[in-house]
Amino acid sequence: MMRRTGMRFTLLALAIALALPAGTALAKSDEADRMAERAGQGKKGGHAAAGIMNVINVKDTAYGAKGDGATADTAAIQRALDAAAAAGGGTVYFPKGTYVTDKDLLVSSNTKLVGDQAKIAKKNAADYAVFAVGAGQRNIEFDGLWIENNKTSGSIGIDLGADSGHVRIVGSTFTGRWAQAVNANSTGVRHILVEGNRFEGVNYGVLTNFMATDIEDVRIIGNAFLDIYSDAVELNHPGAAYTAGSNIIVANNYIRVPSYPGAEATGGFGIGIAGATHVSITGNVIVDARYEAIHIEDEAKHISIVGNVINGVGNSPDVQLNSGIYVIDGDYITISGNTIDRAHDYGIHLEYSTDTQATNTAVTGNTVTRSGGGIKASGQGASDVVISDNVATSNTGHGVHLVGSLPNLKVTSNISRDNGGYGMYIDGSGSAWHIAGNSFHGNTAGDIGYGAGYKAAMPLKSRAAAMSGTVAGQYTPWLDAFPLGKGAEGLLYVTATRDHADARATVLYKLSWNGTALTVTPLADDSYGTLGLDTPKADGDRLQVRAYSVSADGTTVDFDVQFEGLMLLK
Repeated sequence: MMRRTGMRFTLLALAIALALPAGTALAKSDEADRMAERAGQGKKGGHAAAGIMNVINVKDTAYGAKGDGATADTAAIQRALDAAAAAGGGTVYFPKGTYVTDKDLLVSSNTKLVGDQAKIAKKNAADYAVFAVGAGQRNIEFDGLWIENNKTSGSIGIDLGADSGHVRIVGSTFTGRWAQAVNANSTGVRHILVEGNRFEGVNYGVLTNFMATDIEDVRIIGNAFLDIYSDAVELNHPGAAYTAGSNIIVANNYIRVPSYPGAEATGGFGIGIAGATHVSITGNVIVDARYEAIHIEDEAKHISIVGNVINGVGNSPDVQLNSGIYVIDGDYITISGNTIDRAHDYGIHLEYSTDTQATNTAVTGNTVTRSGGGIKASGQGASDVVISDNVATSNTGHGVHLVGSLPNLKVTSNISRDNGGYGMYIDGSGSAWHIAGNSFHGNTAGDIGYGAGYKAAMPLKSRAAAMSGTVAGQYTPWLDAFPLGKGAEGLLYVTATRDHADARATVLYKLSWNGTALTVTPLADDSYGTLGLDTPKADGDRLQVRAYSVSADGTTVDFDVQFEGLMLLK
């Protein structure tokens, strides 16, 4: 059947014309299409909270808003919103202008608020919100508005009332020094989308607070949070486990929470979570977080922190917790594929207090550079923590830092290179530790260091090292590979490669070390060219290797040394 598109757009244009103030002309057909689209039924086929046939222009004489930046437009705008509510829904349109308000504007079900370069600015008035979504109201959209609340305390941009739901906040701008731009602090809130907005210079960007105990399905996607005074996104739901907000997505946002005069002394998180469950934090870019980039506490559970970029964490306030990702009380936490640069304390920090800590946590595939330290895991009691396949390089402190007793701790296949401290520093011990396959190179203090909390010797199942030596008189110097601990038994693989791989020597040995004597027995070899290996030896407890070569002095030889078996650390 042929679609009657001509009549459809004629009716659309007529409806728009009827909604405009007297004397307003539609100069071009594409202008009509544009307004129809913003109202929700234009060429792109968008879905509106209410049909285009009920477009209410707040400047129409029936409502009387001025939008001149001086006249109080509260009553006029409320008349327009009430007219939409009386009709069972509608699109309330704000033409270009600045609309001054001094009381809460109440928004009812099936209403879409659309702005075209329109600013709604609230004075320092008695009421708290610019827009208030009433209790039980559903199917509401805010699109293209500039919402500013200048109230100096308790100010809110959009407040979501009890049992409200299916609310879309898109393409809008929020300002106001003390404003909680989008706020939910009531029970029963469901299905909220906050997408493509700009939050600039506000106190909080999106705040779901402790009274919103059962809030569910909140999606915070693709927004810009700029120069936030407190926290950009705060999911604040402390309390018993699994009783707080749940099923929340925070994704693809740009967040900047810098240090500057007037910033909140206790705020400064890019993303803060207290007690929420089933939360995905994915693909965000967090720049110059004043306190911490991502903070997890208060029995938060099932939190996925994946693929975020953190570029800079300051120390305001300086409480030695100024890390890229910080978890003090959480369970079933995945921290994976994040890139962290320039965090004041640690890139990733799992901490504990008297009765709380991070448990059932996987820290995998992250990179940490130019920070105070790489990855720190602390705990007393049950942990079940995996730290695997991470890269920690060029940090001021240790690459990996383990503190306390963390039963069932797995630290495997990490690369710790060129850090100012140790590659791995152990200041504790626990049962069922599995430490294997880590690579340490160029760390100023050494490969592995031990603190006063290290009480019981731990098994180490594999080691690897890479180094280079220069030929002088047909030999390289004896080069340190790694310490052998108090005892070691297993297989040792050593390979040496001369410049441009024109010669190579590889030998597999059986190694036995009892703390004083080293026995090394060749098992197999594979070599080509004029390069060979001397039998490895021990200097104190450190394994050393050397190559010989018929080549000119100054020739570089690269070594790869790997051990598989069992070492007794320290």
